[in-house]
Amino acid sequence: MRGFSTKLGGRVLAALLVVFTALVATLATVQNAQSADLTTPSFLVATRDLQDPQFQHAVILMIPSTEPPLLAGVIINSPAKLRVRDMFPQAHQLKSTQETIYLGGPVEPDEASVIFRASAAPGSAMRIFDDTYVATGHDAIAGVLKDPRFTDIRVILGKAQWLRDQLYSEVMRGAWYVVPAKSDLVFSDPKDLWSTLVQGGDLQEAEAGQAPALNLPQWRSGGTNWQRLISPN
Repeated sequence: MRGFSTKLGGRVLAALLVVFTALVATLATVQNAQSADLTTPSFLVATRDLQDPQFQHAVILMIPSTEPPLLAGVIINSPAKLRVRDMFPQAHQLKSTQETIYLGGPVEPDEASVIFRASAAPGSAMRIFDDTYVATGHDAIAGVLKDPRFTDIRVILGKAQWLRDQLYSEVMRGAWYVVPAKSDLVFSDPKDLWSTLVQGGDLQEAEAGQAPALNLPQWRSGGTNWQRLISPN
């Protein structure tokens, strides 16, 4: 009986340890939810678990929101059948990857914006990060398209938009990887962008081993959160 009691006590202790570990992980998740900052320059990369057909395989560039406290972003890897010249005949000669209009998300699907690179902000354009800017409104977009100085350009219809807590909740449920944004990736060929970034996220999670299912990104210079924040190559 003593041996049985010892085994039973060991099992109970192990079970309590599992519960305690899960509780600590949950508390850490809550603290991360309060400290994470998804307004910093970043991509949202749909994980393989995301089933929403509007966002499957999506790579979203977070942009300055014009309607705080809402957070906003545009899908950058979903080309449409429309051409830029169909909406903006005055556009100068564009690269093949720039001639197509992209579908940026389900919110305001008829409203256009342009993402581009510049040494300084022209007109009413807003800086996203580094040398990458966004402009909205027909006249502002037409001005960017006519200017031969801007060689990296992407015209996008619509956007994605979340309440702060809503987006944090989606990250916590494992719907998104959060990736530090890079200009070269914004304007790269969209064909393999999602698969490249999501494989990087899968690899880092696998290397980290077993971990709590819920974990928010922590924004740190010179380091990454192993579960939902990955660095592009």
